[in-house]
Amino acid sequence: MAKPVTQTNCHCPCGESGFSYHGTPVLRFFCHCSICQQVYGKPFADIVALRSKQIALPPENDIEFSKHRLPPAVNRGVCKSCNRPVAGFLPVVPGFGLAFIPAANLPAAELPEPSMHNFYHRRVADINDELPKVSGYWKSQWAVTASFLTALFPATFRRG
Repeated sequence: MAKPVTQTNCHCPCGESGFSYHGTPVLRFFCHCSICQQVYGKPFADIVALRSKQIALPPENDIEFSKHRLPPAVNRGVCKSCNRPVAGFLPVVPGFGLAFIPAANLPAAELPEPSMHNFYHRRVADINDELPKVSGYWKSQWAVTASFLTALFPATFRRG
């Protein structure tokens, strides 16, 4: 018998813009890129990554999407009411994409442990923790992608 798919409801800080997701979040990381600093209004963003197809946005929503750079670029959605991040989407290949959700928008019980700091070369302050610090654009992109795929398909990407 198949296990029932549960939906988790989430929303922006003001509660006006919501969405749901099914399944388990795949990865959590801290992003220090200058775009996240601008969009989040903080030194870094606490991000949870899922597969795009795990996210269900309501047909009528109060989310405004925009890209802040040339492709490949995350299509970042902010609430039209509070202007805070709701969800971002990055298509990787046809049929497979990533969704980036602010950790604050998800229930605390659903949050995986953070795995890294990326775009660390853009940090505004040093972070004193044991997490890996990844610097450089392509290294940061690859670190998130490789960690996501390893978490999603552990047997395929197991080392050794």
